[in-house]
Amino acid sequence: MTIDEEVVNTLTSRIGSKEENTLNINIKDRMREQDVPALANAWYELLTEYKERSLDFAEMLLRIVGVYVAWIDISLIVNERFVSLIYSFLLTTSIRNAAADCLTDIIKKGMKPLDKLQLISILGIVDVLQQVDLSSDSEFRGRVARLVNNLGLQLCQIWQDTNPQANSTYPPTANPTAYSHVSQLVPILLQFLRDEDDNVSEAVFGFLRETLNIFKTIKKATGSLPQEQKALLRQILESIVMKMKYGENMEWVCVAIAGGSESVGTIGEDSIGDEDMLNFLEMRRELKRFYDQIAALSASLTTTFLHSAVTTTLTTFVNEKASDWRDLELALYLLYLYGEAIKGVPQFAVVAPSIGVNGGKNMNPISPAGAPLTPLGECLFEMCKSGVSAYPHPSVSATFFEIACRYSNFFEICPDCIPDVLEAFVDARGLHHPLLANRTRVWYLFWRFTKDLKVKLSPFIQTVLTSIRDVLTVEASLPPILAPDFDLSTYKDQTFETKTYLFEAVGLLISQHSIPAQQQFEYLSVVVNPFLTEIQASLEACRAIQQSSNGIIGGVSGVGAGSPRHRDLELVWTLHHRLMALGSIAKGFPDVLTNKKGVSAGATGGPCAQIFKQVGEITLVALETLSRFEVIRSAARFTFGRLINCLGQDSQFYLPPLITGLLQECSIMELVEFLPFMGQVAHKFKATIISILNGLLFPLVQKVFFFLNQVPSGTDEAMALVELRKSYLAFLMGLFASELENVLVTEANRQHLNLILQSVLHYAQDMSDVPVSRMAFGILLRAVNSWGSQGENSGGITPTVVNDNKSGSVSPDLSERLEAPGFYQFMYEHIIRITFEVPMKPTFDLQDGQSMLVLGEIAGLQKAMAQKQGDVFLSYLSQVYLPSINCPADLAQEYVQALQQLDTKQFKKYFQVFIQKSRS
Repeated sequence: MTIDEEVVNTLTSRIGSKEENTLNINIKDRMREQDVPALANAWYELLTEYKERSLDFAEMLLRIVGVYVAWIDISLIVNERFVSLIYSFLLTTSIRNAAADCLTDIIKKGMKPLDKLQLISILGIVDVLQQVDLSSDSEFRGRVARLVNNLGLQLCQIWQDTNPQANSTYPPTANPTAYSHVSQLVPILLQFLRDEDDNVSEAVFGFLRETLNIFKTIKKATGSLPQEQKALLRQILESIVMKMKYGENMEWVCVAIAGGSESVGTIGEDSIGDEDMLNFLEMRRELKRFYDQIAALSASLTTTFLHSAVTTTLTTFVNEKASDWRDLELALYLLYLYGEAIKGVPQFAVVAPSIGVNGGKNMNPISPAGAPLTPLGECLFEMCKSGVSAYPHPSVSATFFEIACRYSNFFEICPDCIPDVLEAFVDARGLHHPLLANRTRVWYLFWRFTKDLKVKLSPFIQTVLTSIRDVLTVEASLPPILAPDFDLSTYKDQTFETKTYLFEAVGLLISQHSIPAQQQFEYLSVVVNPFLTEIQASLEACRAIQQSSNGIIGGVSGVGAGSPRHRDLELVWTLHHRLMALGSIAKGFPDVLTNKKGVSAGATGGPCAQIFKQVGEITLVALETLSRFEVIRSAARFTFGRLINCLGQDSQFYLPPLITGLLQECSIMELVEFLPFMGQVAHKFKATIISILNGLLFPLVQKVFFFLNQVPSGTDEAMALVELRKSYLAFLMGLFASELENVLVTEANRQHLNLILQSVLHYAQDMSDVPVSRMAFGILLRAVNSWGSQGENSGGITPTVVNDNKSGSVSPDLSERLEAPGFYQFMYEHIIRITFEVPMKPTFDLQDGQSMLVLGEIAGLQKAMAQKQGDVFLSYLSQVYLPSINCPADLAQEYVQALQQLDTKQFKKYFQVFIQKSRS
């Protein structure tokens, strides 16, 4: 072993010097010539002698053989006497682990495919393994499973190497011989795959994967799988499914089957450890990949198996009512997985092709009277009608709801099943489930189900709302002891964040067009009024505290539950939750349609609008009362982001006090989120919002510059400033996209236009953040498109003023585009300059994809200036600017001609070549 560690081991060769490695190679060569045959004979003699006298010594000898076999003549070990001796050790309890490992090392020896195939044939391991007792020792089973896995991997690789489709240099008998060995080994593979010890099962996953790859290659070559492979595939599928089943000593945990974050809640006191459970779930995910491979190889086999497994299990449940939860959970889990495994849109009913019934969300499924269901449709129908969701183990109902959401379009085909599912959703199986983990997941699933089927759910809305009224509440609690530096704005309540899906689902249900407006009003009142009352009471309590100066809202601190600080922060936290709940309900309502001018296309004063106006008013009161708290500002911004869509123009009345309250004490990240909010407002209302934007623009820009001019105190703040730059530029881009760039040049803002343009210019030149640079150039492009036609003496025009019929205020008339004072000079002094300077910078990476997008934006900007300014711009380039940067006259003339004659796409290619040549 010492010789191996110091001379042979690959790690030694990696860290040794060149001279040491050369010496080691010479030692190995000399050993092969003179010493190794004697060593091999000595190993055999010693193993024969000590297999009875000292098993420990014999075990060490087997390890030595395994180490040396990688580089010595294989025939010294693989011969009748030596192999027979090793095989005999497999029957000796104390030494069989080492014997299995030694055989694994022999199998792994690097050899040419035909030599390895001959070695495997000589060894005859499959025949030996059939005689070995694998019943008791899981560690030994794991060693043998590792041997089988390595043997299988070698055989699969030989099969791939000798495949006539890929390589015709091998004898024609090599490939079928390799496959024959694989097929003989598969039954042993399946035995280990079904082993009760997960570690043993996982040890053969590699061989299983490559076996399925062989089947895939065969199918690709022949168009379909031969019957022999289909039979093996069926056995593999059965073994995989058997292994997916929870073990007898396992307890289920509530997880989101579709992936993502896991909400874990164990059932029972004898649950296995979390690590074991996570290992099982990870193994299930790996088994699912095999399941998907099999489905891709034979969809019909998978469908037939699924139908049999699910219907048999459900029939047993219906008839006996005493099924094991593990059987039911497995059957439903398979039904859930089927939707991912089978490619294409799930089919629920067998109909003529012209009818086109399917489960696609972008289609319009119909209900064909009397059309027979597909196997998948039958499974879903049986699931809904069997009452399996009432089984008392939480795993069953949890998986039931996951399936109902995955195949929600099935209920378009079979609407008679909707009441069964809705009843389960609203009772103790779903939204009223005693386990928080289950309830939390169902909140989200109920939202998905409602969103997909809201039209079909109209007849059941009153029953649903009555059944869930008691869960439409918020619970906001804080840790019993608060640290002195506790910050409410960074505290997360994941449970409540998930519950907002439930509130949005309620909004989706109530807002159905098929429900009369007055009925919608009554439903919405029942849901919203309790929150309005509670918020009003909380605000009165806050005012009382402020007046008494007894608490953090009034200035007093504390740490423990019951202290003024804890009590008041919990009150603020509760207010935040209630406002968020109201905003989530509003989110479920459809947007009020607006025309191109931002004017509401339909009536906005319906009964529900009156309720949402109350929500807006009380939100403003909460913001005014508690604007110092970031969580209240955040909740107000969220709620109004939804109310704007519900109320349309009617929400504009609330915007000035809202904006004032949000900006008064906002943080960097709040401003990052506020700018998209204002972009949403601008896009929604366009010209009708001009009076608000006109007064807001420069104070907002000042706030942005105040933060951007700060030196970041740490990594988090530096990242926040990067996000603020992006939000600021996106806001400016949004103004142009919404055709609101005139707000930049109104009487109130034109004096600040140069400051804004200079900031955009600065970020365009900063290649330390390439995406930001691209955004800035995009803004300059839009500015040129808007104002680039004006001449040198343009000083802007005084905008016409019109009277706002609603408020009596005056607003600029945006029916005609206003000129931008000084933009002509800005374009010639700065924009032209940076379009050449930026790509010529050493930091501009012409090999970087993002930088090339910037280069394309710059080329488009130059093309836009040429189109807007015409000969004036082209003459300036050829006679003034290009000569000033020492560009030869002939090249300058060529450049101007390209700019004038090529289209934008062609010029971008030319510009790239021009920059590359100029830099070289």
